[in-house]
Amino acid sequence: MSQQATKASWALFEGLFIIAALVAVFATFIAISGVDPDNPTAGATPWLLGLNFVVITVLAVIVAREYIAIQVSGRGEGKGRLAKRFVLLFGFSALIPAMIVALFIGAFISRGLDNWLGERVDTIMEKNAQIFQDYVNNFEGTFDVDLRLAALDIENFARDVKASLAESGSNDEINAESLATDASKAFTDGLRSELGFREFLTIAVLGPDGVELIAEQSVQQPILVPPPQSAFDEANAGNVATTLYENRGIATALIRIQEPLDGYVYAVKNFDKNAAVQLREAEAALAQYNNAKRRSGRLQYIFAIGYTQIAALILLLAARLGLEAAGRITGPIGRLAVAAHTVREGDLTVRVPVSGPQDEVYALTNSFNAMTEQLAEQRNALIRAREVEEDRRKFVETLLAEVSAGVIRMDGEMIITLANRSAGEVLGISEIMPGQTLEEVSPLFERYARDTLERIAPVDASLDLNINGEVRHIRLKTAPDPAGGCVLTFDDTTRLVNAQRQLAWRDVARRIAHEIRNPLTPIMLSTERIRRRYASSIDDSDGVFDRCIETILRQVGDIGRMVEEFSSFARMPKPNVSPFDMRSLLQGTGFSQNMVSPDVEIEFESNTDKAVYRGDERLLGQAFGNLLKNAAEAIEGLPEDADVNGSIRVVLHEDERGLEVTIEDNGPGFPEDVRDRLLEPYVTTREKGTGLGLAIVNRIIADHGGSISLQNRLDGLRGARVRVWLPATGAGADENQSSEEIQNSSLFERVEESAPWR
Repeated sequence: MSQQATKASWALFEGLFIIAALVAVFATFIAISGVDPDNPTAGATPWLLGLNFVVITVLAVIVAREYIAIQVSGRGEGKGRLAKRFVLLFGFSALIPAMIVALFIGAFISRGLDNWLGERVDTIMEKNAQIFQDYVNNFEGTFDVDLRLAALDIENFARDVKASLAESGSNDEINAESLATDASKAFTDGLRSELGFREFLTIAVLGPDGVELIAEQSVQQPILVPPPQSAFDEANAGNVATTLYENRGIATALIRIQEPLDGYVYAVKNFDKNAAVQLREAEAALAQYNNAKRRSGRLQYIFAIGYTQIAALILLLAARLGLEAAGRITGPIGRLAVAAHTVREGDLTVRVPVSGPQDEVYALTNSFNAMTEQLAEQRNALIRAREVEEDRRKFVETLLAEVSAGVIRMDGEMIITLANRSAGEVLGISEIMPGQTLEEVSPLFERYARDTLERIAPVDASLDLNINGEVRHIRLKTAPDPAGGCVLTFDDTTRLVNAQRQLAWRDVARRIAHEIRNPLTPIMLSTERIRRRYASSIDDSDGVFDRCIETILRQVGDIGRMVEEFSSFARMPKPNVSPFDMRSLLQGTGFSQNMVSPDVEIEFESNTDKAVYRGDERLLGQAFGNLLKNAAEAIEGLPEDADVNGSIRVVLHEDERGLEVTIEDNGPGFPEDVRDRLLEPYVTTREKGTGLGLAIVNRIIADHGGSISLQNRLDGLRGARVRVWLPATGAGADENQSSEEIQNSSLFERVEESAPWR
């Protein structure tokens, strides 16, 4: 109950104060309408303006209080911004007419002040004062000239008197005393003529001490006014000292003379008393006008303050009305705004209470609640669909990242949009970035992709690509993308093709060994039997029979050894896994080869003192021995005029990935035309070679999970370079594991990428 009483009291106070504000508006308007231009700040105007300031301040506090109350109460309902708009709307409704009126009043006051205090009035007032001033100046100038001329005439009169005295035999100088006692009638007549001719009221000659010596006065108006001391000072300075007596209508003038008479000439003349009065009145009017003009700015300031206060009161009243309207009609809309803000933040469970009459706001609230319910259902469906899509995307990304096949997708302009890591590994590129053209990555792939886009049909092809100096067999498949563009999948099938070739050659070697081994034994036995039976009965004085028998046996032995090589290639022994020191193995193999080829220097380098490796020491020793043997034989096969000091350099490097063994020689190197095929069976560059040595080495290295590559030296020197890579092995391997089990076990980490040469 007390709160209601407080609110009622506050409302009553607001109402009374608003009425007081309206009264203040009218009072201010009436007050500034009657402001005295000469003294704008006189009267009750300043007090009324100060009272208006207090009223404006209190009204502003009332408006601010109401606005803050709406903001606080509507913070949870969203009424603050709408209330602000209502205030702006009502404020502009009052401000625009106020501005128009301000422009009109400002123009009216400015035009009125210009009419009363403008340049035209300035000119009239100044010219009016100047007319009378010119009259005074003209009178003073004429009086000055007349007195000077009269002084000259008096000096001439004095000379005449002096001449008369000289004729009479007197040599005395003319002075004040002699002039007064001895003045001739001619001198007196001269003064009288000057009095009449110059229209003087009085003309007199004064002594140096200012005492009158001789004077002539007008009979009608005899006036003799003693000159002031300031006149004597000005006359002594060589000027004519003029003094106006405006109240008496006369003017006096004093001038100094020295030769032949020392003294002053003094004259009195009539002056128009009305002209003097009008001059003073004109000057007073001009001063009053200038004062009013100086205070015109203050007058405008008073008008501006008054009107500004009126406008401020009107604006505050309009703002109060706007706040009242906002507080009455923005409740439901504010609740909808808050609910909409909550929905924007993601909460779709919000509902607006429906109450009141079934009007537009009621329908809007129902529609909002139905909309939020529908949005909640759609969002749940989108979340479920997104989760499914995200799982599918992660599955595809994982699949593309883990598959060994390369996958590239490009658009219709042959711009790559997707490429997995394996694509770069297969093509020997560090990374394929989206945005590159397919032609930059592989021009050959680009031709197949264009063919796919033109025919809108898939392509399946097998290609041989030279990648980083090695020929790789690539299986390529292309398919058009329904979204536009093309998808390429490709894989490096070099190992598969080589394995297939190995299997085929092993089968061929097994069949050849079987077919050749069967007749070799009867041939050898028959040859021995012929030698034993017919050696004594045949005349072999020339040794032909024995040489033929030896040739047959030797060739049969060579064929037998070739059959053994075929058998060894066709039936490789199983690796016998055990730990051993690879450094010692390489040093021992090099020493053995040095015994066979003493002219070839074998150097050994290693980055470790001991390199423990788990593998078949015998097979790996056979493989490295075969490589050293091939290098030594290649050097020894150089022409004698080559003048080469044969050398073989063996480098062992161990790191966390495994072992790398590099064998370099300064022989003729590998022929480029067959270098990529030397690891295949029956491919050789020697006349008596079988082409199985490097194939067996490749098989041994492959059974250990490693790789071998044949290169020519790249350091500007002649010779070959063989690099063998054996992956790191674990501990605890079974020594009876088969070669397939060894390759697939955790002992060997298969390394597809070639390590850099060292």
